[in-house]
Amino acid sequence: MHVVKQMGEFVEFFSGDNAIVEQQDFLKFGLNGELKHYKKGQYLIEQGLPAPHIFFLTKGLVRYVSVSQEGKEFTQSFSSAPGIAGSTRAMVFESSALFSIEVLDDVLCWQFDWQDFFAKMKSQTGFLEAYSRLLENMFAKKEAREYYLLQQTAEQRYLEFMHENPELKDIVPLKIIASYIGITPIALSRIRKKLK
Repeated sequence: MHVVKQMGEFVEFFSGDNAIVEQQDFLKFGLNGELKHYKKGQYLIEQGLPAPHIFFLTKGLVRYVSVSQEGKEFTQSFSSAPGIAGSTRAMVFESSALFSIEVLDDVLCWQFDWQDFFAKMKSQTGFLEAYSRLLENMFAKKEAREYYLLQQTAEQRYLEFMHENPELKDIVPLKIIASYIGITPIALSRIRKKLK
């Protein structure tokens, strides 16, 4: 693995178009992330357990999934490289995760302990600006998802999902897509049949 190249790609994603944060900044502040590989089917974090790490995906795809007491799965969101993954609530409040993060396509990522990462970077204006940009993007996606779930029909949600995520249609099983758009696999099958 080309560790320097992977770190460079992560820093480029993290800092955005303005190159607010540079690779040497991470080294200068002693941010020693661990380059990790997770295989399909593994979990970055697990529901009900502490989740103190933040993950910067340089390769792969994950889904955020929670399981009810009855054993029903709910797919909350997806994150793909380049991207960020973790439980903000669990990291900030040092609590257990309300969901798991399952690897759907092999992941290569930088893994940092959140408390250490934030403690070292919070005084750096460039870091705070880059992190704010990431949070803004995440909240905008979450806001749009809530709108779609409340205002669109199941068929509209499916079409929106396929439009927004064309690269996922061959990777993500239909039962997970159904869970994500809030319907049963049978209902999704009917919608797909109708659209053919």
